[in-house]
Amino acid sequence: MENFVLIQVLGIITLILFVISMQLRKKESFLMLQTIGTVLFVIQYILTGKITGAVLFTIAVVRGLVYFYYKKKNLKPSVIVLIIFQAAVFIGAFLTWQNFLSIIPLISSAARTWGTWQDDMKWARRTSLLGQTCMIIYNLTGSPPMLTGALTEFCNCTSSLIAIWRYDIKKEKKKQNI
Repeated sequence: MENFVLIQVLGIITLILFVISMQLRKKESFLMLQTIGTVLFVIQYILTGKITGAVLFTIAVVRGLVYFYYKKKNLKPSVIVLIIFQAAVFIGAFLTWQNFLSIIPLISSAARTWGTWQDDMKWARRTSLLGQTCMIIYNLTGSPPMLTGALTEFCNCTSSLIAIWRYDIKKEKKKQNI
């Protein structure tokens, strides 16, 4: 209970970073804000004893930095890089397995790893939506629950849906009307 307030404050900061990131057009900016927010999530997971979440989100921090590096060089990470990160996610989940709820961050991490590997931000937004939905459930489990973590993911879902509408659906409709 002593960490409850700290966990929630970290969650509010994370919420702000993730909501802003979903509205960005540039992948580099998106990746950097997502990575900073993910570091805060790692701290929250450690404080709540959610080891699988902490390990998988630590892998996500490394993945974000690697993908950011590639993007800054105008390169796409090779399929080998994707496979290495996916393998790390599965191994991390296996080694830190606590109970059946450990599959939730596994699904989230695997989806986000694939989505952020794509060049098209449309896939990053859509796979983030899947990952965010999974993490709402994960953040509400355990003691103490990460209430602001769940709220962050709920806001991220809303932000992702808005971004999907703005950049994907609306853009596609505009192309069809030309």
